Amino acid sequence: MAEMIAFPTRSEAVGEAEFKIAMRQVAASVAIVTARSGKLRNGLTATAVCSVASTPPTMLVCINRSASAEPLIQESGAFAINFLTDGQHGIARLFSTSKLAPEDRFVEGTWGSLETGAPVLEGTVASFDCRVESQVLSGTHHIYLGRVVGVTSLDTDVLLYRDGSFRRLEPAG
Repeated sequence: MAEMIAFPTRSEAVGEAEFKIAMRQVAASVAIVTARSGKLRNGLTATAVCSVASTPPTMLVCINRSASAEPLIQESGAFAINFLTDGQHGIARLFSTSKLAPEDRFVEGTWGSLETGAPVLEGTVASFDCRVESQVLSGTHHIYLGRVVGVTSLDTDVLLYRDGSFRRLEPAG
């Protein structure tokens, strides 16, 4: 028989510092989340991204409400998730620079679009073009669920992030 897992009540929640220390130990794929509204485009580096369902194809992304790209997702009702290759770490750094002008983030790589007009980077491990289906407010972030309306993919090595550093995937054993 499986052991019952006890979930803490609100008064037993862990602190922010303890949570961040634990999360730094978890390796995650690095993605650039982008959006376009009219002629304006912007994006950010994110690791809080995952698939939700394959029927219908749906992705989830968590975006800080203070992120400069967040208003474009709200206005356009769309976003793209671009999972980077291990050779695209420079692009990840550009999109994680908070004071950089939005257009300066797009100086590296070749950018196009699929269905929604959100910027899609060529040569990624995978890119998902999504229309916002719903959003949920959770603390400092909006959690967006997006219906996938376009996709690209390549069989190549993914860029990972763990403990404050970009990493490469290597076979175990």
